Amino acid sequence: MSTVYVFGHKNPDNDAIMSAVVLSQLLNQVNYDGNEYKACALGALPAESANLLAEAGIAEPEQIESVEEGQLVVLTDHNESAQSVEGLKHAVVAGVVDHHRIGDFETPAPLHYIALPWGSSCTIVAKLFEVLGQQPTDTQAKLLLSAMMTDTLMLKSPTTTDVDRAMAAKLGERLGLDPVKFGMEVFLSRPSGSFTAAEMVGNDIKMFEPAGSKLLIGQYETVDKTRALGMIDEIREAMRAYAAEKGADGIVLCVTDIMEEGSQVLFEGNTELAQKGLGIADEHDGVWMPGVLSRKKQVAAPILAAAE
Repeated sequence: MSTVYVFGHKNPDNDAIMSAVVLSQLLNQVNYDGNEYKACALGALPAESANLLAEAGIAEPEQIESVEEGQLVVLTDHNESAQSVEGLKHAVVAGVVDHHRIGDFETPAPLHYIALPWGSSCTIVAKLFEVLGQQPTDTQAKLLLSAMMTDTLMLKSPTTTDVDRAMAAKLGERLGLDPVKFGMEVFLSRPSGSFTAAEMVGNDIKMFEPAGSKLLIGQYETVDKTRALGMIDEIREAMRAYAAEKGADGIVLCVTDIMEEGSQVLFEGNTELAQKGLGIADEHDGVWMPGVLSRKKQVAAPILAAAE
C-alpha cells in the first residue's frame, strides 16, 4: 500500500481544498487501488474552508510545498505545473480531477484523467460518488456544495452548467438547504472587510505562461468593491511586489463584485498581451467590465487566445 497525496493548486480556493479533502475520503472509502489517500494543501486555507472543516470536525489538510521523486499524487482543480507543487515533474501523477484547460501536462505512463467543463471540480467529485456506487455523507455533501457555490459565484458565473445546477439542487434537497442562500452564507464568512492589499492580490492568483511570458492573473471577490477601489494605490504597489517576488513579467487583478456582477480590472508590468486579449487599456483606477465573473472563461481564456 502506498500513500497518495491529493491536492489542489497553489493559493488554494475553496474548490481546491474541498475537492482534495472529499476526493481523498471517497477514494479511501472504496479502497481505490489499495492505496491510502491523504489530502494536502499548497498554501494556507481560505477562511471559509477552514471554518467549514472546523464545524465538521475534520482536520485541515497538511500544507506542503514540494514532493519527493516518485511520490504518488492526484491533482484536483488544476493540471498546469506553474500552479502545482514543487517537484511535480519527478512525481508519479496517478490521477487528475479538473475543470480547467489542459496546459503543459505530460506523463510517462497512463493515468486516471477526468477533465470536464463544469463550473466546479467539486461537481465532478460529487459525480464520482455516483460512478463509484457511493452516497456522500451529509458532511461530504455540505463541503461539496459549499465549493460548488463559491466557485460558480452562487451559480451566476458563465462557467455554470446545467450539471452544476442539477447537482447543487440534489445536494441542497438532501441537506434541506437552499443552495444559493447557503452559498452566500459561506461567501460572507470570509473576513473581506479586513483584507489587506497584499491579501487581495495574493489570496487567489494563478500563473500562466502565454507566448513564453509569465503572467499572473488574480481575482478578489467581494460583495462591495467600494473599499477595494479606495485602496487602488496600495493594491497596485502590492501587485508590483507580488509579481517581483514570483518572477512574473506582468500581473492582472480582477476585483469582482458578485452583487453588481462584474469586475474592475487592473494591470501592472508587461501586460500588453493581456490588454489586447481583454480589449481594454490600463487605467489607474482600473476598468469596469460588466458581466465578467469568471477568471477562467472570461479573463484567462481570451488572454491565452491572443497569444496564439
